[in-house]
Amino acid sequence: MEQIRLLTTLLLVLISAVTGGVLAKKARQPALVGYIGAGVLFGRIFPQFTDEKLLTLIADSGVTLLLFTLGVEFSFHRLRQLLGNLFWVATTQIVVVLFVFLVGLVFAGFPFLGALFIAAAAAISSTAVVVRLLSERGELETVPGDVATAWLVIQDLAVVPMMILLPTMVSVSGGAAPTLTGTAGIIVLSLVKSVFAIAAILYLGRIGVPRLLNRVAAIGNREVFLLATIGLVFLSAVTFYSVGLSAPLGAFVAGLLVADTSQNHEIFAEVRPLRDLFAVVFFVSVGMVLPVSYVMRQWPMLVTLTLVLVIVKLFFVYGLTRFAGFHRKTAFLVAVFLLPMSEFGFIIAREGVRLGALGPDHYALLVALVFLTILIGAPMISAGQAMYYWVYHTLGGRWPKIFPVGPEQVTPGRDELSLEGHIVICGFGRVGRYIGRALEMAGIPFVVVDYNQTTVTSLKNRGTPVVYGDPADKEVLDYAQVDRAKAIIIAIPDRHTQEMIIAHAQTLNRRIKIICRSHHEEDQRHLKSLGVATVVQPEFEAAIAIVTRVLGDFGVAPEDISGKISRLKIEHGLG
Repeated sequence: MEQIRLLTTLLLVLISAVTGGVLAKKARQPALVGYIGAGVLFGRIFPQFTDEKLLTLIADSGVTLLLFTLGVEFSFHRLRQLLGNLFWVATTQIVVVLFVFLVGLVFAGFPFLGALFIAAAAAISSTAVVVRLLSERGELETVPGDVATAWLVIQDLAVVPMMILLPTMVSVSGGAAPTLTGTAGIIVLSLVKSVFAIAAILYLGRIGVPRLLNRVAAIGNREVFLLATIGLVFLSAVTFYSVGLSAPLGAFVAGLLVADTSQNHEIFAEVRPLRDLFAVVFFVSVGMVLPVSYVMRQWPMLVTLTLVLVIVKLFFVYGLTRFAGFHRKTAFLVAVFLLPMSEFGFIIAREGVRLGALGPDHYALLVALVFLTILIGAPMISAGQAMYYWVYHTLGGRWPKIFPVGPEQVTPGRDELSLEGHIVICGFGRVGRYIGRALEMAGIPFVVVDYNQTTVTSLKNRGTPVVYGDPADKEVLDYAQVDRAKAIIIAIPDRHTQEMIIAHAQTLNRRIKIICRSHHEEDQRHLKSLGVATVVQPEFEAAIAIVTRVLGDFGVAPEDISGKISRLKIEHGLG
């Protein structure tokens, strides 16, 4: 009977995932919203066929693998670069949101410990949801994507002191450590134990992980290599858990160690399919374990708490990001990206029940709150660009101007740019940077439009014409002399921003040639219908380059290669 229940649980999860993914695709919503929604539906219809303990176990494994792959993609070097600018900003956000929610919940009649656990979960956001959505949309390495990811990493690291302090507060409340000295002693002991554990893992990892992976890779067996990698992930996770820390955080640290090895790309390729499978199960299980009966009874309280959390996070994260010197578009998008509560909320909820700090109702409230913020936040993240422009145009001149404008952010006046017949490059990231370098070598005049203040400052120091601002803003494009430009290159992956740039560019200059990058193949025809002369899809261009080299290495004549490339372009819609 137990074996049948195991099989029916897995089958139900897979059916829910497929059904939810298909419906979400048809409704043009993020796939994970479909996974969660289908989980709620199937979990209520077939509760007798599901094993909640098994779902929780598999979901926790999915989060662990997800954070491991995030660590592999980050590396210590990139982490140090991003965290330096945002550490105190993100820390302030965590402390303030936690305090605001704690005071509000206590004032609303919640017991102190229950309010503390709920507030701690509310202060951190979901790395799993945000990274997955931004990756699907090709926005993970944009300025808002980089800032949001670094912010999320800091929040994940904040789980370390949380998981130390929360049990301590329960112990103090229960009388195990009634004095201030006793409380301080418990905290210090836990911190010292945690610091030693992390330091030992990092030290041994830096020495042992590269040697271990080199020896396993030398065997030449993919299965053994994959097993060794998964074993390394869970060894680090178990080590962290054994000293009272978060197991997923241990997996993230293991990913950081692997990122500095020569096998990091191979490991990511091997682990990614498992990560995706377990992550889907995680989102389905979120819906299946949702206490629907509690939600139906307490929906006014849940809706109120969800709205308060959304409003507090939106305004506070926006303000902090602007205070850190980022453009208002970056600040707005980061605030939207950080709305979904973290998957660590489920871990905190279970820890609260284990310690006796959360009763059944408060546990159900916390689980439901995490679920609702993910369900609301995911579509908002996907519509973040459109929301920004709607808010910006609606508020108009009433947009807050309480933050000073630095010298690197001043947009040059029309008289400062005496360009004509030039090229305007919108976005100076990975793609735009190479385009600019090529134009520079060819002696073709160009001007860059970007809202990354670091990029703008660097270009100004080099003497490159640059306009600080959002390329989707008509006035900014006007400053860039689009009306006198020969062409405009849109190197930004977001479709909504692309559409606005195209519309404004054609308004300013009907004859301008528009070249646009496209992240999704299905957007090609749409962009052409808007008047784009050339649509470039990076993945397709990479395939063309590979095909050209491979066919040449196999002795195919250059004219035959050219014919085959032309055929591929026709099939792709570029002929």
